[in-house]
Amino acid sequence: MIITAKELIAQGETEYSIRKKVTQGDLFLVERGIYADEASPLIDEVYICKKYPKAVLTGFSAYYLYDLTDSIPDKFYFATEQHSFPIRRKDVVQSYQESSIFPTGIRQMTVDGGVVNIYGLERMLIETIRLRERMPADLYYEVIDSFRKRKADLDFFTLTEYTKRFKNGDALLYRIKGAI
Repeated sequence: MIITAKELIAQGETEYSIRKKVTQGDLFLVERGIYADEASPLIDEVYICKKYPKAVLTGFSAYYLYDLTDSIPDKFYFATEQHSFPIRRKDVVQSYQESSIFPTGIRQMTVDGGVVNIYGLERMLIETIRLRERMPADLYYEVIDSFRKRKADLDFFTLTEYTKRFKNGDALLYRIKGAI
């Protein structure tokens, strides 16, 4: 399990007790401010969300976690606000969103015992239609087909409200209705 120093302190630990647990081998330092209960923890979405708490899973990573595709992404896809610091990791693809639309549709999902920030299904449908030219065609059609099968899971009122926040929202909503 991955845990931050802030979370440990909130649980009643002190900086001294944290250092003591590390020297005793009860806790392992992964990076500055991030600890694990095992010597070499798995670097996954939960770890990266702990390290970058303002980042939101999107793109191929979100498609995979929502079971919209069978393809396992080779990197982690995150969105951050437009003027955020870059995430300098080779296994992360970072996209920047305008501050006005960035918080639209953020949800929290439990993944392997940890919590990650992820865009909801409605926002992911909008992103799929918005960015379809940047996606491989086979992935686009697989994801759209999955959305069609999960049409009952979508909240169309929320979808309509989300599209109003984007430039050309009416045209975007029209394209969404035509796609699914």
